[in-house]
Amino acid sequence: MGVSDSPRPVASAGYNFVRWMGGALAPFAAAQLGEHYGPQVPFYAGALAMVVAIAIALGGRRFLAAHEPHVV
Repeated sequence: MGVSDSPRPVASAGYNFVRWMGGALAPFAAAQLGEHYGPQVPFYAGALAMVVAIAIALGGRRFLAAHEPHVV
């Protein structure tokens, strides 16, 4: 929460919105993918989402390091 330029309650609300919305949509999306394209597709989609998340986390390291609190 300390990385955001927003106040802590706003950053927390945004984080929780993304977390709960993903948790609500993931089972529905997995069922639809499996039903329309085959039972293995939700697993491929999950693996792809994980690769994208790792790329975002590694790509954002410079931004996070720039906002770390400096210990004096």
